[in-house]
Amino acid sequence: MKDRDRAEVSHYYGDNLRRYGYDPRSLGWIPGTQAARFRALADVGDLEGSAVLDVGCGFGDLYEYLKARGVRVNYTGVDLNPELVAIARQRHPDARFVVADFEEAKVDGRFDWAFESGVFNYEVSDHPAFVGGMVRKMFRAVRKGIAVDFLNDRGPFFSCGIYHVSPVEIYRLCSGLSRRVVLRCDYKPTEFCVYLYRETAGGAGNAYREFASARDR
Repeated sequence: MKDRDRAEVSHYYGDNLRRYGYDPRSLGWIPGTQAARFRALADVGDLEGSAVLDVGCGFGDLYEYLKARGVRVNYTGVDLNPELVAIARQRHPDARFVVADFEEAKVDGRFDWAFESGVFNYEVSDHPAFVGGMVRKMFRAVRKGIAVDFLNDRGPFFSCGIYHVSPVEIYRLCSGLSRRVVLRCDYKPTEFCVYLYRETAGGAGNAYREFASARDR
């Protein structure tokens, strides 16, 4: 992301925060839509006891969602905006939050899973390259897999400057990184998410380990 883009993104979320305060609208989301999104992202795998990285964590709402459902994780949230992170730290003192541009910074820690929700919605210069670089970096940072959310290009379309993309285009990107990819378009008409897995070893029946029978393992 260019410096100009970084400043525009920071200004966008800063303005929203001053207008709405602690509210999904500060993050560019419509109120009442988070639960479906978080449920779809969390379905990527068994998160219990895992180390989780949340890229563009905002207020740490994904962590709150997991806790409310009794899922215990070692959570690290990363966000470019220090005002959002300050609120996240206040709301969740038992979690770790880092002010950083994930694209440029090295985030310390070893992670099982990584998540992204909303980072790609605000369009920046050379957006496809930005998405590709971020997805690759997230995938390199994990042992098990990642889950990433997008606004789809089937509409309805939102305001100018918001990025919509074809699920097929994202699938092509992700299938170049892993042989085990899941594309989900079943939880919201305006969004989709994709899972990429590190584990690709198959059993004797040519099924991935999670799906193979005990005899195949």
